[in-house]
Amino acid sequence: MAEIQDKIREEAKKALESGEVGVVIGWGAGSVPFKTTPVFIDKPQDADKLVWNPACTNNLAVYLTRWARDGKVGIVAKPCDIRSIVTLIREKQVKRENVFIIGLGCGGVVDTGLMEAGDVRMREITSLQWDGDDLMVTTEAGAVKVPAAQALREQCKVCHDRSPAISDVSVGDAVAPSEDLKIEIPGLSEDRQKYWQEQFAKCIRCYACRQVCPACYCETCFCDRIEPKWTAKKATTDEAWMFHATRAMHLVGRCIGCGECERVCPVGIPAVELARELNAVAKERYDFEPGDPEAEKPLLGAYKENDVDPAHHSE
Repeated sequence: MAEIQDKIREEAKKALESGEVGVVIGWGAGSVPFKTTPVFIDKPQDADKLVWNPACTNNLAVYLTRWARDGKVGIVAKPCDIRSIVTLIREKQVKRENVFIIGLGCGGVVDTGLMEAGDVRMREITSLQWDGDDLMVTTEAGAVKVPAAQALREQCKVCHDRSPAISDVSVGDAVAPSEDLKIEIPGLSEDRQKYWQEQFAKCIRCYACRQVCPACYCETCFCDRIEPKWTAKKATTDEAWMFHATRAMHLVGRCIGCGECERVCPVGIPAVELARELNAVAKERYDFEPGDPEAEKPLLGAYKENDVDPAHHSE
């Protein structure tokens, strides 16, 4: 991983020195070794602040709609982040020529909550590195190997698209999952409606899920509009249902399942789970997958004569 990190810094420095980009968006060291934070590098000599390790969780594509609007920027991106970038380009929120992508081969990133629930004392960690299928956790007391199943985020366990879909520079090799895992899609039944009502009842309407999502790029969100008034600001189950259900419908065929919404949710709502269920419907009926660079148009911007008519379905 040290070699990959050095290569990222080299490419970022080169792009800044040549004037090809005005800024490079990447990850920097956090306040503790098991955390990272987004950084914005605009000087070649600061490229050494960029890091790459299993704690690089943030989907940095969320910054592109503002930073790449009037000029070219560089971005260090995991394969899932790149699928978000593909979506933004397809929906004409970002121009491809305004983004210099340093794409990474990936082995997944860690779920610190999952590790904290195990035997790992997060505050004692001094470094994290992948060692084959295991996570090497180094502390002041020594090093210990943690199986990937006990460390990876759920979406990383089932991800098979671990190489950059598009990039200007590709760094590192993809690491295939150690197990062929799948997430079962239960479908949108009445039982699921009850399940989601219970989940949404926990919502405090902080909107962290919206703010961290690259696909939520509207200047004014529907729930912030005064006219027409779609939903009230009250943190009630009915209002939370309106917010989450409407947002989920907006994300069909656009959510790439990065899991950022779940990571930042203070009450543990599995928001990406709902998007995953709706994307499964889009795949079944329209053969569309979010973030596919081969798709010419967005799901809701394309039409075929043999498309399924939703009016013929009861869901």
